[in-house]
Amino acid sequence: MNHKQTSQITRRQFLTSASLGAGALWLAPLNLFAGDDNPVAVSRDQGATAKITVQNLRGGISVLSGSGGNIAVLSGADGKILVDAGLTTSRRGIVEAFAGINANPVRHLINTHWHFDHTDGNEWLNSAGARIIAQENTRKHLSTATRVEAWNFTFPPSPAGALPTEVFKQDLTLHLNGTTLALKYYGPAHTDSDISVEFTDAEILHTGDTWWNGHFPFIDYSTGGSIDGAIHAAGKG
Repeated sequence: MNHKQTSQITRRQFLTSASLGAGALWLAPLNLFAGDDNPVAVSRDQGATAKITVQNLRGGISVLSGSGGNIAVLSGADGKILVDAGLTTSRRGIVEAFAGINANPVRHLINTHWHFDHTDGNEWLNSAGARIIAQENTRKHLSTATRVEAWNFTFPPSPAGALPTEVFKQDLTLHLNGTTLALKYYGPAHTDSDISVEFTDAEILHTGDTWWNGHFPFIDYSTGGSIDGAIHAAGKG
């Protein structure tokens, strides 16, 4: 396989670009938003009209960009396996992007951490047939009212259908669509719930928001984030 083709990128290139879509908004100071708007409201509003782009990687994996955090898609006989859920307001565009990949149904959804731009779509994806998997702290934060001081926003408890149904503490290995997915907990980093998802055969790593290319990372101290942990997590890539 020629890994230099433009339709494919290396593990390092994917890691480098993994958080660009989510990172730009959170770097903006709150005073840039007019009136009572805050990053959460602005992001959800933008998600309604966001253009969802699809980039085909190798190993049957694609990445959707444009709705919150990047969404990785591995499609095969076991259905579509997703990493992260994007924003609910982008549902229509995400559904169209899924259909453009193939007709396989969504069967599994992995959340890299609890933040809304990675979990907003949990409920509708669960209703579409997705089993939700996450580190145990993701379920903890989604289950209760959780405030992020940096965003001046308190998230209400998520509905039952949005909660992960399978949680793990440290590591979890999945064997789906003829490949292995290695889920590893970073420890406190961007939040206290961050995991990486490695598609081991394709050598593609989804880092969630622990990698910020060219920017100082956003650390959510309200939910256990740690700058030392973020540095450690970035070094693991």
